[in-house]
Amino acid sequence: MADPLIPKAPSPIVDPTNPNIQRWDDIGLTLIHNFISEAEEATMIAAFHDADPRTGGRKRLSQHFGYHFDYTTFGASESHHTPVPSYIEAFLPRLPIQSYLPDQFTVQYYPPGSGIPPHVDTHSMFAEALYSLSFGSAVPMVFRMSGPNDARKMRQPKRSLMVSSDANTSATTSAVEPVADSKRSEETTQQEEPSWELLLPARSLLVMEGPSRYGYTHGIKGRKTDIINGETVLREGRYSITMRTVRRGDEIGCTCAYPGVCDARIREELERGSATSQYQPQLHQNNV
Repeated sequence: MADPLIPKAPSPIVDPTNPNIQRWDDIGLTLIHNFISEAEEATMIAAFHDADPRTGGRKRLSQHFGYHFDYTTFGASESHHTPVPSYIEAFLPRLPIQSYLPDQFTVQYYPPGSGIPPHVDTHSMFAEALYSLSFGSAVPMVFRMSGPNDARKMRQPKRSLMVSSDANTSATTSAVEPVADSKRSEETTQQEEPSWELLLPARSLLVMEGPSRYGYTHGIKGRKTDIINGETVLREGRYSITMRTVRRGDEIGCTCAYPGVCDARIREELERGSATSQYQPQLHQNNV
C-alpha cells in the first residue's frame, strides 16, 4: 500500500497547449501522460519477451540498446553496442528535447512488488536530460532532495567510478532486487529531506532536468499494492525504458550545484586524496 508518511507530489503546472503535460518547473521535472499509445505499449512488451521470455521470480530483467549501460562505471560501455529497435526509434522524434537525442537505452522489466533503491544517476557521463518511459503497471516514484546520507553512500569503496569492466557483452541481463535493512532505513529516514510520491501512469514519459536530474534522488518502494485514486491496486509487472545521451572525451564532466552526489566532484576528491597519500611518504623521506 502507499506509504502514509510520504505525501503526494506538489501540484504541477499543466501545459495550456497540452493537458497531458505536467511540469514542476522549480525542479526541472516534466511528466507527459499517454506519450505512447496502447498499441505501441503492446508492441514493446511483446518485443521484450520475444527476446527474453523469463518473467517469473524476483529478478529484474534488463535489455540494453545503443551503447550498453556499464554497471561498474555507472556510465556507458566503450565497446558494446546493440542496434536500437524500431519500436524505440519510432518515438524519438516525439521527445520534447530534439537538440540532442538519447543513444543509450535500458529497457527493464520489474516483477510485481519489486522496487528501485533511491539514487541519483551519474552526472558527468551523460547529458542533462534523463528520460524514463513507463509501461505495464502504473507505479508511484519517490523523489527526495539528496542529503548527507546520499553523499556518504556515493563515497563508499564498493562504488566504482570511471574504471570500465566492459565484461558483459550481452544485451540482456538480470539482477535480484536488493532487500533494504528496515531498521537502518528507519534510522536514515529521520535524517533525510522530505520526500514525495509521483504516480507514473502506464505509457507516461518522465523527463528529469536541472535539480530533479542532479540533486534529487528518485526510487520506487518495493510493495505488492499501491493506493491509486483512493483505491488499493495490486501492482503488476512494470516495464521502463531509461534513455540517456552519452558524453565522450572532453564532454565528460559536471559543474552542478550538488557536489555531494556529483560523481565528477567525488572523482576529484579521490584524485586529490591519492595525490596527497603519494606525496606524504616523499615528505617523510626528505625529513629523515
